[in-house]
Amino acid sequence: MSLFNTKQFWGTRVGPEEFDEQHLFVDNSIIYVGSYSGNLRIYQPQRGDYKPTHLKQEINLQDPILQILIGYFGNKSLCVLFPKRVVFYTLDMEILKEHKLQRNGFNMCSGQFGQGRKDLICIQSCDACLMIYEQEQLLHICQLSTEYFPLPGPIIYSQQLDSFILQNSCYELECYKYANLCTLQKKRAQPNWTLNLGEQAQKIIEISSQNIFYVICEQMLFQVQQSGIIFHQKRLDYPPASILVTDIHTLIITSFTHHLMIYKDLNLVWAAKTDHVCHGISIGKFDDIDKLLVVLNDEGYLQVIFLGTEQISIQKQFQIEQQHSYQQLNELYTGTLQQIQLKEGNPVIEQNEKSSLQINAEIIKLAPTRDYIEDKENYLQVESLVIQCLVYLNITSKQLIENLQVQLVYDESIFITNPRFEINVLQGTIIHEFNVYSTKNCPIDRVVKVLCNHKNGCYQTEFTLPLSLFCYMIQPEKIAKYRITVNVNNLSIYNTFKDIKPIDSSLLNQSLMTLQMTNSTVSILANKQNDRWRLQSDNFEAISFLLHELVVRERENVKYTEDVPLKDIFGVIDEHFTLKLSLKEYEKDLEQKATEFRAIQKKILQRFKENNPASVESMNSLLELCFQQFIQLMDNTQKCQNIFKQLQHNLQCMIHLMLLLCYLRFKITQEQLEELRRLFYCDKDWEEEVFININYYLKGQIPDVVHENTQKIKKIITMLIDKLSKQ
Repeated sequence: MSLFNTKQFWGTRVGPEEFDEQHLFVDNSIIYVGSYSGNLRIYQPQRGDYKPTHLKQEINLQDPILQILIGYFGNKSLCVLFPKRVVFYTLDMEILKEHKLQRNGFNMCSGQFGQGRKDLICIQSCDACLMIYEQEQLLHICQLSTEYFPLPGPIIYSQQLDSFILQNSCYELECYKYANLCTLQKKRAQPNWTLNLGEQAQKIIEISSQNIFYVICEQMLFQVQQSGIIFHQKRLDYPPASILVTDIHTLIITSFTHHLMIYKDLNLVWAAKTDHVCHGISIGKFDDIDKLLVVLNDEGYLQVIFLGTEQISIQKQFQIEQQHSYQQLNELYTGTLQQIQLKEGNPVIEQNEKSSLQINAEIIKLAPTRDYIEDKENYLQVESLVIQCLVYLNITSKQLIENLQVQLVYDESIFITNPRFEINVLQGTIIHEFNVYSTKNCPIDRVVKVLCNHKNGCYQTEFTLPLSLFCYMIQPEKIAKYRITVNVNNLSIYNTFKDIKPIDSSLLNQSLMTLQMTNSTVSILANKQNDRWRLQSDNFEAISFLLHELVVRERENVKYTEDVPLKDIFGVIDEHFTLKLSLKEYEKDLEQKATEFRAIQKKILQRFKENNPASVESMNSLLELCFQQFIQLMDNTQKCQNIFKQLQHNLQCMIHLMLLLCYLRFKITQEQLEELRRLFYCDKDWEEEVFININYYLKGQIPDVVHENTQKIKKIITMLIDKLSKQ
């Protein structure tokens, strides 16, 4: 959206507390910052980095601060609103007057109510009550008339109208005359005019010279005349956070997308990127430089900024995700814990995971089960019975361990009952029992990692599930769509995969073995000399799984001499990219249909609020039709998402197969293979991210990526394979 960054004049982190826009007030060169933790800080910034001398005063006021204001409530003083009280302070933070509130306060505004000579404050309570105070006493308390006030909103005072402008929870903007509020005697106040906005107002600002109000809502910006008529409205393409008026023609709007937009006569004239979301924004003068922007976000980042002309760096930080070394993490965690214990004067607890915590996995039973299993068609079956693997996890500790959290990490094609559990107290041995099933997807790896974490350290181990859980032997098949041929060094098929027991002795064949997986079959054929094996199947995912098993078992005796089947791999990439574009179109249509549905609902509600509403029968028919189309579109989107998820898994298997073939074909070490895998490990926008990773790996450059097709990703993968072949 923006081409430039804002420049920091001064900045600091106020504290690890919670803030909103009502906690920021700028008085010329002094910045007042409150917080919900009750801390009030006063800063006087100077250009450059933050220094401790810039913090003039910090005081804890005990109660959560809701809002701060500075005005001439007699003399120039500071007004601080709390939930149950309002307090007036001098600018040196000495208490002038404190008032207990009869109702819970929400926000407040100030001004010379009734054309008086000194400022008064009006506090809006949480239950639709306005309390008007001067510095010394409570003047009036007024209950508003509407029954739609359970949720308070923004409030301002208009000097020209001598009125309060606020919004009720029915999304209606209301105007209450101060003179009418003063003359009430136990009666509910009636608004002078009401305007339905249809959205929750976030902030209201008046430009008195133009006799208009600006009301910023969740998606709209309204320009409202003082008579209560919408003069202009503008739909925003971003979620707004706050608004500021700098002069009669200029508006500054901050957004939750980390942008700052400047409008002149409601036309966007400048946009800049900010470091944080600016929930609070104001203008100050520092070091004799006027109109610097002061911004505050909800996490306490306080900055004085100005609009620079430095372009945003479009380079993306290249980072290949690395696998965590739990041994290094545990050593770092243990060392840090010991330092904390030494600082606190506590005895240091020596850690020895190998002696204190031991975990062993035991395969108890692997067989078809007759137990009821929901959606059993998603799991591997033998004669309509789901294959189930019963595992006992033996967790033993010689020392007392409390709150031990255990988590199992495994391939997405594996389903485990109760993969995460917690042991409150462990001393001795505890057995955790769980069942494992093979789903309809072909697994990439059979390894299950066991991660344990407790207050004194962490521990990791792993175990491998039996191959028989994922496939079983069936009648041999010689016809298949895809084939991969590898060279072997005098290996026997049945000796290599001896853990797969045939159901029938007639299935034994020294030169051919066919395995049935959840949704495919895969075969191994050996030639007469027994030096070449052909792995074949109707899909590459099954070949990838079987080749992985072969490499794990007989790495030194397996080689691959043919070309890497890039054509088949590129076919899956094309299908993945096309489906991703279709899914984005579905999501775009879904958003448009939802907007249309809300617009019809809003139109019907407006009809009901009219004095003499027209018939809404046609609108109801239109709403019903839109609803049916919306539901149909949601169903189509869900189907597309399911297919896309399956295709993502297939693409991962294809990439795994390609890297295995490169590992067998070229001179690649195990460390290089892991690095190549990290290049292709991406969750979202796979084509774009992989293109950036490989380009950086080959050329050391990070290009701009806008992919309309898959030609670039195909080309860069081909270049990667060529480079590996020349090593």
